[in-house]
Amino acid sequence: VEVELSLCKAVRFIYNIVVFVRMRSSKLCKLVLEATCAFILISCSAAKLPDDIKPCVAGDDKCIIENINTVLAKKYEGDESFGLSKLEPFKMDDIIISQDSTSPLAIHLALRNPLGYGVKDLTTRKVKGFGKNPDGRHEIIIAAPALTLLSDYKIDGKVLILPIQGEGKANITLVQPVIRIRIDATSRNENGNTFMDIKEFRIECKVKRMIMQFDNLFNGDKALGDNINSFLNENWQEIYAELKVPFYDAIAKAMNAAAKQVFKMIPYNEIFQI
Repeated sequence: VEVELSLCKAVRFIYNIVVFVRMRSSKLCKLVLEATCAFILISCSAAKLPDDIKPCVAGDDKCIIENINTVLAKKYEGDESFGLSKLEPFKMDDIIISQDSTSPLAIHLALRNPLGYGVKDLTTRKVKGFGKNPDGRHEIIIAAPALTLLSDYKIDGKVLILPIQGEGKANITLVQPVIRIRIDATSRNENGNTFMDIKEFRIECKVKRMIMQFDNLFNGDKALGDNINSFLNENWQEIYAELKVPFYDAIAKAMNAAAKQVFKMIPYNEIFQI
C-alpha cells in the first residue's frame, strides 16, 4: 500500500509538469503521457480497505460491528492507507463555553488543546443502516468504560451559587458513556465507484457519572480548590446538563472529519459488498 501511495504522489508530480514539456514533445507523446497520468490518477484516487478488514455485505450488522471494533481496537494509532487519522489520543478543537447569568452554570470556560483518551476501549453495540444505498440515515451505538478529556483550561464565573476562577490543567472523565452517532449521507458516483458523502453528523451521550478535576483554582489555593472540585463532582448532573451540548458539538466535529476522510478515500462499494 505504501508503494502504491508513493507511486500516486510521483504520478501527480509528473502530471503537474506536463504543461512545461508540451512545446518540446510531439503531439502524440503529449497525449500518451497525459492519458497515462490521468488513468493512473483515477486508479490512485480510490483506496481499498487494509487486508485485516474484510468488506461486509451491505446491511450485515454483525460484520459491520466487528469491523468497527477492529478499527477501534487495532487501528487507533491511525492508518494512512485508508485515510484513518490517529484516534488515541483523539484531537479536538478548543471548546469554549459561555453561559449568561441566568444559567446555573454562569461561567466562561475555555478548554484549550483538548485530547480525548479511551477511544481504543470503545466497543460497538449496535448499528443501523449501511445498506446497498448509502443515501439516508445511519446509526452507530458505541460504549466504553470511560472517556477522558485532558486540556488546558481557563474559567471564570459562578457554578450554581459558588464563584469559580482559575487557570491550569483540567481532567474531565465520562464514566461508562454510551454514545449514539447519527449520520445523514448521500451517494456520489465517480469513476465507476459509489462514494458516501456525509452531510450531517450528530452524537448524543448518556453517562453513569462525570468526574472533574481543575488544577490551580483560585491561584493555587489548595483548600478552596479542593472544596470547589468536590462541589463540582457532587453536583455533576446539573453541570453535565449545561456542558453536554458544547461537548457533543466538539466531539462530533472531530469524529465527522475523521469519518469523512475515510469515506472520501475508500469507495462505499469497497467497504460494503453492494
